[in-house]
Amino acid sequence: MKKTLGINISHNVSFSYFEDDVLKKYYEEDRFNKIKNFYPPHPFLDKEYEYIVLKKFKNITFDLVSFVTSGKGDITLETETIKIFLKQIKFKNLKFFSNEHHVFHALSGFYFSNFNEAVCLISDGGGELYPKTIDLKALESIYYINNKTITKFYQHYSTAYNDYFRIYHKIPTHLKFKKNNIDYKLSNNVVAGVKYRNYSEEAGFSEFEAGQLMGVAAYKNKNTNINKNIINIANKAQEETLEERIELIKKAQTYSNCKNIILSGGYHLNCSNNFKLVKYFPKLNFFVDPICYDGGTAVGVAYGNIKYEKDFKN
Repeated sequence: MKKTLGINISHNVSFSYFEDDVLKKYYEEDRFNKIKNFYPPHPFLDKEYEYIVLKKFKNITFDLVSFVTSGKGDITLETETIKIFLKQIKFKNLKFFSNEHHVFHALSGFYFSNFNEAVCLISDGGGELYPKTIDLKALESIYYINNKTITKFYQHYSTAYNDYFRIYHKIPTHLKFKKNNIDYKLSNNVVAGVKYRNYSEEAGFSEFEAGQLMGVAAYKNKNTNINKNIINIANKAQEETLEERIELIKKAQTYSNCKNIILSGGYHLNCSNNFKLVKYFPKLNFFVDPICYDGGTAVGVAYGNIKYEKDFKN
């Protein structure tokens, strides 16, 4: 029996424990330390942190520990962060994926879905970097996954995540090209996850309070004391990003006739718009990743390295 531990070191630090290809345990550190959206402490600036969750695994020697993060581009920082985790566990083999964030969102959704095949749509706030850049981050992706293979169809990278690069290092909007049979789009556009974050901040919420903005949108036609401007911003965010997700699903249908659709990435915490997508596409079978935010990538990285090991050599 192979014992695998997947660890997400982005926000919502999380741990998934697999025995062979079956998930046995899933934990998030912030459920225990009560620090919402917990990030790993800075290895050079903060006191070395003792992970509460890892104490639950003190009697296990893992055959493989797989780490995943979002594309920050600072390998030295991430390597030092990982060393702190490794001091607290026993293991035989190690893998680290610093820039394959979206595929692990997709694999998390696929694992929980029980589909034999699916088209996976990822929408988040910028999960990985375009190769050899520090300013272009992936905001949306389309994958096809079955029980044997993973195929990337499409990925949209944007400078929109970073104000400095968006203003001073503009690239041609809607630059499209094909590489290794994958369609790429590079742009300065704000879409879905980043757009929602920006609207949240415009309405006075923090980066991690987009869910509150989603809730406010429900009060558009109701008598309430909520500031009308905030309600209008919330409604605008819902309507614009819904249209963008509809167009992404239509794009996905041009790559595959598979009717099973998985939605993952932080944007799809948006329950209201998820339901509207189901109604808009009645002939498609939708499944929303139950851990569609970064926490779920711990499941994806462990499952991916068990089920599709040949695809994840590093």
